[in-house]
Amino acid sequence: MQDEQSVRGIVLSVSLLGEYDKRMVVLTEQMGKITIFANGARRKNSRFGAAAQSFTLGRFTVRPGRQSYTLSEASIEQSFLDLSKEMEQYASASYCCELMDYFTREGVGGRDELNLLYVAFRALLEGRLSPGVIRSAYAIKLLDVEGEMELPEQALAQYILSRPIGGTFSFKATEQAEAELAAVAKKALARVLDYPLRSEAILGSL
Repeated sequence: MQDEQSVRGIVLSVSLLGEYDKRMVVLTEQMGKITIFANGARRKNSRFGAAAQSFTLGRFTVRPGRQSYTLSEASIEQSFLDLSKEMEQYASASYCCELMDYFTREGVGGRDELNLLYVAFRALLEGRLSPGVIRSAYAIKLLDVEGEMELPEQALAQYILSRPIGGTFSFKATEQAEAELAAVAKKALARVLDYPLRSEAILGSL
């Protein structure tokens, strides 16, 4: 049996398995995106119950398998479940996770990606910027991290690209600048995405 490993990451998505288990996709700073099975996580008083939730930042002790991992221990560093209380915040957080899931993979460290997702969640909760402009700035910065962003002409997009990840959302903008930023993000994503994001359909219905 391979040794257990401890990883720090954010839960991108959770799906239910059987009567009591969960399957989690977790973005980790050490191993990139991995799949973790949390056996018994849906049982009452499960020690995994609180950590096996979307948007949770935590430390996970996992046992390697052939193509996935099994959860042995979990502790929460920060829960972002408050993002689920308001529909546009929830859909925006889901959009950030889905876009992150598209670009990340196992075996490639995800430190920058994890930091970007964390500051996006913080920005959504703070509410200083609208969810829409946060999504645009997030997409542009993520594309830059992944080496997929072409230099834009729009001034706000250039500013975002010039900032460290922790400063991605440290700006103010007029409605016109926000609309221009959204157009930049939409065009850049259309160039690289192979399929539409499910969360975009939800956002479009709001």
